[in-house]
Amino acid sequence: MTSAKQWELCDGCALGKQTRVSYMKSSPNRAKQVLEVIHSDVCGPMQTSTFSGKRYFVTFTDDKSHFCVVYLLRNKSEVADKFAEFVAMAETQTGKRVKTLRSDNGGEYTSGAMAKFCKDRGIEQKFTPPYTPQLNGVAERMNRTLVECARCMLEHAGLSKSYWGEAVMTATFLRNRCPTRAITHDKSPHQVWTGKKPLLANLKVFGCHAYVHVPKEKRSKFDSKSVRCRFVGYSEHEKAYRFEELESGRVLISRDAQFMEDVFDGGAGGSS
Repeated sequence: MTSAKQWELCDGCALGKQTRVSYMKSSPNRAKQVLEVIHSDVCGPMQTSTFSGKRYFVTFTDDKSHFCVVYLLRNKSEVADKFAEFVAMAETQTGKRVKTLRSDNGGEYTSGAMAKFCKDRGIEQKFTPPYTPQLNGVAERMNRTLVECARCMLEHAGLSKSYWGEAVMTATFLRNRCPTRAITHDKSPHQVWTGKKPLLANLKVFGCHAYVHVPKEKRSKFDSKSVRCRFVGYSEHEKAYRFEELESGRVLISRDAQFMEDVFDGGAGGSS
């Protein structure tokens, strides 16, 4: 009896029943060191822009450590500039060189500016085929994780969707400091990236109220010594917090604050 494998492909069956080729669940060729492979993907446009007009975000995720860096964007055309910014920062921090950028075939990655930058820096670009987001799985999963985390934080704090930028940045900060099965059970992306354990004692509840100290140089004798604020994240370049002043909506960077982690009050403002 003829086995099924021996039947010739039927034209009608091929046209009517064709399915997609299955994907490997994980890549067999994990990077051996940080910056060997960087995964990237753009998320957006969001239905609601941030207070400063951002509607997208782009992530750059290191394959070895799964450390992620995120940038908020007004337009996709900013991706090449943000990648250049990421490369400068990452190579300075790690002492390594970016070797490969893996992304989809979106115009922001195939643009002349991106191609020129990668060629000048000796960075190989690897693209996934059209309509196969599964092959850019690391970046796709990262963006999905950050969006889900940010959505939960906004709901918990009672904040409007216009705060999504602050929430995504904070979600990235937290995820980088949490152990993940993607690399090892007892190390965080931050530890693999920097070689140092992250400090966790300074973590606070997103969106909670806080009283931020006003330096004496910025107040008169009878002015209040603090201002009422909302905690909206962590400073990128300083060991400090980001706050939104409740009255004015302006963003403050400070390490001197008293947090009320069980007090929340969603409202409009002027942060990222």
